[in-house]
Amino acid sequence: MPMPTTPSLAAPVTTSVGTPNNTKQINYTYGPPSTPAPSNSSTIAVPITTPAPLQAPSMMTVATLITGPAMLSVKQQLPETISLGQTVTSSVTVTNSGGKAAEQVTLTGWWSSGYELIEAGQVAAPGSGKRAWGLGTLQAGETRTVEVKFQPQSGTTVTEFRSGFDATFSSATDSKTVKVTKPELQLSVDSPTTAFVGQPVQVLLKIKNPSGSAIKQVTIRTLLSDVVSHPKGSDLENELASIAAGATEIIPLNMTVIKGGEGRLRVRIGGQGCESVEQEVKVTTMEARMTLTMGGPKTLYQNWPATYETVIENQGDQAIRGVSYEVKLPSGFTDLRASDGPGYDAASHRIVWKFDQLKPGEKKTILWFGFGKQTEDLTMTGTLTVGGSPVKRGEYTTKNMGAEQK
Repeated sequence: MPMPTTPSLAAPVTTSVGTPNNTKQINYTYGPPSTPAPSNSSTIAVPITTPAPLQAPSMMTVATLITGPAMLSVKQQLPETISLGQTVTSSVTVTNSGGKAAEQVTLTGWWSSGYELIEAGQVAAPGSGKRAWGLGTLQAGETRTVEVKFQPQSGTTVTEFRSGFDATFSSATDSKTVKVTKPELQLSVDSPTTAFVGQPVQVLLKIKNPSGSAIKQVTIRTLLSDVVSHPKGSDLENELASIAAGATEIIPLNMTVIKGGEGRLRVRIGGQGCESVEQEVKVTTMEARMTLTMGGPKTLYQNWPATYETVIENQGDQAIRGVSYEVKLPSGFTDLRASDGPGYDAASHRIVWKFDQLKPGEKKTILWFGFGKQTEDLTMTGTLTVGGSPVKRGEYTTKNMGAEQK
């Protein structure tokens, strides 16, 4: 039986497509002569369904690329062998093979005892027996190389040289500083430096909380010397529930000077969680060296006018504040006039002068005028006070001659 003729390799493969039933006729022609052909050549019919035409998608599909975290790898190159006493040169490569930047990359190296680092492509910082190189930020895929050179120390007889390197990084850092404050109280005391016997003295205690939170159970203790007095005694205690953050509390302390000398005022404050604070102030107390001289007519007829005067003098070397002078008038002295703008108390029939201060050595002359309509003698009573406390008293009497003889 004759063998079928085998086409050459260059011969095309014949394919026929039939129209009925949507069927393609495929003629398989066998390959090279080395491939045996079947005894009977045949034609195989393979039914193929015509695919529907491609349609454009209704919307575009977007692929999102998700990158991985930063990932560091370290590789060093060393010679395979070195001679005793030979300098060792190494190349250390750090690679970020991750998908994100590696920040604050640090390369740390160590090596065999007996060798010292004599050269590096970058300055190394010592720490814990090792050396560290700050490489900064390595972007994704970036590589950084550090060249180093080691020299054996004199007398080194090691049989092998070993070195190792580690790379670390921070992929995300949020560094903040919060100041840690200790609760504290600040104290200041406002006090006059001088005061006169009988004069009231006011001291202001100013307590401030400069902390960032409230301070509770604030205690105040005040010790007074014996030259001043307070209605509640000389050892005073007080407590505040709390002082708000940044707030200042002002506490007035009113005292009266009872004798001359050097007065001391000691204040101590404390609060929950904070140390005590203490402050001492001094007040020099003294007698007010003032004089009071009254004058007027010695005799007077009934219904005659009369003028009286008082001279007040500060004979001390300190200014005196809060000075007032009042005159109690006899009942029959009327139609009043006075200098220096005093006040008049009709109920007690008194004239009152007030002065902000009298300077050292200053004199003040006061005049008042009226008619003596009574038949009795006219007695004027003057009182000099400092801070509301009497310091001098004076009296002047005019003899009443009665009705004028005509």
